[in-house]
Amino acid sequence: MITSGEMTQRRLALRQEIQSRLPDFASACECDTEVILIHQDAFAADLQEEEYALLGRAVKYAGFFGKEVRIIARQ
Repeated sequence: MITSGEMTQRRLALRQEIQSRLPDFASACECDTEVILIHQDAFAADLQEEEYALLGRAVKYAGFFGKEVRIIARQ
């Protein structure tokens, strides 16, 4: 089981990564919107494992702000 200090560190690391790698997404999470739309090719267009993991972290980050993330197939 992780401690509350470890959880705080993990959240901070996630916040820093998303703000650094996905600044527009981070800004959208902080806005007054309930839903964030993402095109399916915004992450892992080339089916890369690292991009799948980044998508998962982005969804988790959005959850910290109470946002719903929808992945759409077409624009």
